[in-house]
Amino acid sequence: MIDDLNYIIGIDGGASNTRGILMNSDGETLSSGYEKGTNLNIFGELAAERIFRLIMNLCKSAKIPFEYLDAIGLGLAGASDQIGRDEIFKKMDMVDLSKKILITNDAEAAYAINCPGDIGFLITVGTGVICLTRDVRGRIIRTAGKGHYNGDIGSGFWLGKQMLENLILNESSILGDKDLEELMELVLSHHQSKNFKNTIDNINQHEDAVSIIADLAKPLIELAEKKNEIALSIIHEGTHSIANYIKSLTETIEYNSKNIVLAGNGSVIENNFFRQCVNEDLKFDFSDIKWTFSTISAAYGAAIMAAKIYDIDIQMTDILKGGPLASTSS
Repeated sequence: MIDDLNYIIGIDGGASNTRGILMNSDGETLSSGYEKGTNLNIFGELAAERIFRLIMNLCKSAKIPFEYLDAIGLGLAGASDQIGRDEIFKKMDMVDLSKKILITNDAEAAYAINCPGDIGFLITVGTGVICLTRDVRGRIIRTAGKGHYNGDIGSGFWLGKQMLENLILNESSILGDKDLEELMELVLSHHQSKNFKNTIDNINQHEDAVSIIADLAKPLIELAEKKNEIALSIIHEGTHSIANYIKSLTETIEYNSKNIVLAGNGSVIENNFFRQCVNEDLKFDFSDIKWTFSTISAAYGAAIMAAKIYDIDIQMTDILKGGPLASTSS
């Protein structure tokens, strides 16, 4: 043994970005790292390769041999995808780590960080969208989280996709329409292109197409804030759905207070204008709406959950004392 400490890896993997940390049982963060998206539904074998590479890089950076790892928590989007899970275990079998892995949903890992004590409402809106809480029995209650192509309205991917579809459907009438012209200029400049058709073809053929489309959400929101009518209509439809997901959660657990605190997670919901639009939809149901945001990556949540499974006691207070390295930025 290097010492008497345990070594734990936590990974938070979404459709666009993946963050990982390696920490010890004293809560000290020894290394952190990043990879591209690892959503199991989207990437499958590629997700397993990226996760494996990240784990090896974390160990190398911390100078901890991978055989000294005691627990690995993987909080992954699309965690229920059996083919993707099998690919991960196959990769980890190569280095005899498969028995040390816990695979859970990325939202549950985020909930562990953003809602300490398993109390509260987690509203994750980034590339994807999922809202989560627990009922009085501790059971997880979710809304949304159906997947990028299965009707998750309001996600970063959905916003970008709606904008592209508007341009594709109205391509012949863009000239002279100020709002459409602004959208077209946004897409072409964002992709440093002069040809819309080539841009769409390149996006669709790219292995990270979901992430690339979701990247359009931020500039779309900025256009909406500048009163572009098409952008505004897309944002309002998206935020209306997010509000409905939240109300569905509160109705399911029979939450009756007019005051609500929402734990936000993800780059889209962190945007002030987007969040204000959600609040506008919620104000008839709640008189006081407050948002909280953690500065600590959900990778730590995955690490805590894995440590617990393997009887390693780590508390949030230990992590805070140890100086977390990986932030929630996405």
